[in-house]
Amino acid sequence: MKRMSIPLFQIGVLFITLCILLLCVFWLPDTAAFFAEDAPEYAYLRYPLLFGIYLTVLPFLFAIVEGLKLSRRVAINDAFSLKSVNHLKNIKRSAFLITVMYFIGFLVLMQLVDLSPGIGLLGILIMLASMMIGLIAGILEELLRKALEIKEENDLTV
Repeated sequence: MKRMSIPLFQIGVLFITLCILLLCVFWLPDTAAFFAEDAPEYAYLRYPLLFGIYLTVLPFLFAIVEGLKLSRRVAINDAFSLKSVNHLKNIKRSAFLITVMYFIGFLVLMQLVDLSPGIGLLGILIMLASMMIGLIAGILEELLRKALEIKEENDLTV
């Protein structure tokens, strides 16, 4: 069972990433076109919003790659290393970058248009989720750093 947990995790992460990319490529442009036709007074926001959402996909993909690298390190029993700490640090930075990008977009949208409660709630939900991922990655990074210090002290003692 233990042998299968990491490959299952990796397959699950790749499946979720593929679903998000497919949504970005196929569903999002069609939805933006529909809303541009449905509310022509906001049609000028179609491409800036799409650009902003696509821009936030880049740190997401970077964090996914770092998570897969980290899971590979766990699979080869090299989880307690500085490279693992760096992977967690990169995941943390990506998550906080996504939070900042959505916060800036949220502020810009509030200045340009009357933000509907549904879109505002969705933006806040994405910000909170990425902030939580960043905080958890930061805590794990610090725990791993402390474990490495303890391991180094034990190696020097023995």
